[in-house]
This record gives sequence, structure tokens and C-alpha cells, in this order.
Amino acid sequence: MTTARIAWEHTHREMLAAVVALNVLRRRGFKTVLEHVSALGSAALDAKEVVFLPFYYDDLIRDRYLTRRELKGAWLVNLAYEQMHFRCGRGYLLPDGAFAREELLHCAWGPRFETLLLEHGIPRERIRVTGHPRFDIYHHRELLLGRQQLSRRYGLDADKPWVLVPYNFNMAYISPQLRAQLVARKYALTDEFVAGFAKARDAFTTMVRRLADTFPDIEFVLRVHPAGYESKALYEGETRTRKNLHAIAEYDIANWICEAALTIFWNSTSAMEAMVAGRPVVSYEPFPFSGPFEYDVNKILPTFTTEDEVVNVIRALPDPTLTYDWSLFEQWYQHRDGRCLERLADIVAECDADPERYRCRQSVATTPRVWLGRRLERVAGKAAGKLFQLDSPPPHAAPAPEALARAVRELSPEPLDAFLR
Repeated sequence: MTTARIAWEHTHREMLAAVVALNVLRRRGFKTVLEHVSALGSAALDAKEVVFLPFYYDDLIRDRYLTRRELKGAWLVNLAYEQMHFRCGRGYLLPDGAFAREELLHCAWGPRFETLLLEHGIPRERIRVTGHPRFDIYHHRELLLGRQQLSRRYGLDADKPWVLVPYNFNMAYISPQLRAQLVARKYALTDEFVAGFAKARDAFTTMVRRLADTFPDIEFVLRVHPAGYESKALYEGETRTRKNLHAIAEYDIANWICEAALTIFWNSTSAMEAMVAGRPVVSYEPFPFSGPFEYDVNKILPTFTTEDEVVNVIRALPDPTLTYDWSLFEQWYQHRDGRCLERLADIVAECDADPERYRCRQSVATTPRVWLGRRLERVAGKAAGKLFQLDSPPPHAAPAPEALARAVRELSPEPLDAFLR
């Protein structure tokens, strides 16, 4: 029997999809393991195993996460959780190195990323077009908290319309050290690009103040991205003088999208999830950014450049007239049929039928780079290893096995409530 090992990074971004994936895999008769990417290797490798990685950029990922145990013999699958991207991030996001070309399978959400992978030297036989795993969440609304639950927990009025304004301006807070590391790994972070995030943050904050004042009978949820450098505390001052404005970072954004009468994004790919969920969604771009940096989210969505236009959309609720570019959407996201995770299970079935075909043949744990780094760590302590970026963080705690098993079996968020929060 083949084992599917799903490695996760950010609870809010991946856990609900992982719960559905585990349910699908177990119903199809496969063994399953869920662990944080920092904990890979804490358990013994089964004879036939498929390891799903949330991302694979370059060999630093291999050296950081894939060396705790001998992975030779496993199938390694790159879920590539960041596919829709700015042009300046392409050199970083597309998987580099011989290991990526020769030892991994790579998932593409649609034909656009498949083409980019092919152009980047990934062999066609190592690409699977699966669709976005998170889209399946919207076919399992039983995994989401209801309106009454959210309203009680966060002091929202369940009888009023909710407007969701996600904040995803992490790059405005990036440290010089991290910026230098990303640039070294081919992320072309120019001053203009980074400054654009700070300008957008300020413009959104000004807009949110106006909206909250203009529509006192609407609840506005300013949702800070839970997996970045931004902190909810940065914006809590905005909520003290406006009782209908709430800064919230908890729970998967799917919970908020499905209960919002409207979601207003800058340029987050979560906007694509709102489209899949059938919920009204627009983008606000007060100055040119998606065009100069080649970002398709704002081409797919109705995009407005003035606050007045956004105000008019809200006045038209609950039925604003909005038009989306579904053709461009489907270039990036081919599938939205609720079977994206079934396609991941198909990869496990491939391994079950022919385990030798794509098994990792390189002895990951004994590559010269890793051997040198570990020897230096023994001789000079962990600081030497850090020079080679081989320091691994302590493994993140996984959900309690009993709670996870129940959540997967029942497709219920209740057993994992504290963990998902």
C-alpha cells in the first residue's frame, strides 16, 4: 500500500485543503501522513511513499527540508503553492536545479504555469495539471464556520452585510536581510516594487476609513494575512474609532469570503477563490501596479482606480453588476470542479501501480553540500551551518492525531478549531 505524506507550511493557507485531501486519499485506500515541512523525516519512510511538498524553489529547499532522513525511493511532488505571480518573482518561483528537473514531479494549476515549467526546462512527463488544491474547499462548505459562529466570536452583526478587505502588504515590511536573500535567489525586488506595497497599504487604509464612515450599517472586516510579516496589531488603531470596522487575522480566508457580500482586494490570488465560491469580488488599484509588473489577477477581476467607484459597487449590493475574464482565469486555473485533490490522489495511484517510475534516485541526505554543512556544524557549532542556510527550525506541532482523524473522517472543522484559528 502506498503512503501519501502531505507536508504543510502555513496552517491557514493549507490545512483545510489538507483535511479534504486526507479524506480523499483514505477513501481511495491509501495510507496518509500529515506533517509540517520542517518536520519531514521525523518518521520512517515507507516502502512506497509520495511526499507532497508545499513548494520547491531551488536546492536550498532540498538542503533545508529534505535531509532529515533518506528520501531515496520516495516520489517527491512539488505542489508549487505560488503559481500566479508578478513577473519579477518568476526567477525565484520556478523550480531550479538538476534535482528539480530529474527527481520531482511538479503540479500546475493550469496550462499557463505548465508552459512556464516547460520553458524553464522541466520535462513534460514530470508535470501534472491538477488545478488549485484550495478550490476544493468551496465544494465542502461543511468545513467552514457559519455566519453565526463568526459573528459571535468577533462581535459582528450577523444581520448586516459584511464587506471583506484583505490586507496582503507583507512586502512593505520586508527586512533588508530577507530582501537580500530573495534577490540572491532570483527574486527581482526593485525599490519601486517594494515601495508599491507601502503605497497600496496606505491607499487601502484611507479607503477603508471612508467606507466605514460612509456605510455605518455595513460591517467591514480588515483581514490581515496570517502568514506574513504584517501584524494585526499594526491596524487595530483603525478599529478603535469605528465600531463597524474589525481587524481580524484568524481562520482560513475561505470562511470570510463565503460570508462576505463583497470582497475588495488589491492583488491577492485569494480573489480567484472568491470567484470560485461565487461571491462578488473586485480589485482596487489606485495607481498602476499590476500592469507594469505583469500580474494577471487584476486583469481577471473588475478593477477600479478610484474610491468613488468602489463606493458605487457597495451601493449596488447585494447584486452589483460585475464581469470577470473567465478565459484568462482558466489559463491559470484550469479546474474548479471540486476534483483537484482527486487529481493529487491520482499521482499516488500512479506510484502504487509503478513505484519505480519516478522514485527519487539521488541520495538526498548525503549530498556534498549537506555533508559539508553538517561537518561544519559539528566542528564550529550551529552558527557555521547558518552560513550555508542549513539551519532547520524546530518542527511545528501537528494536530493531535485523534482530532485530525475525526476532522478528516467527518470533514468537520470542530475537532481542529484551536489549531485552525
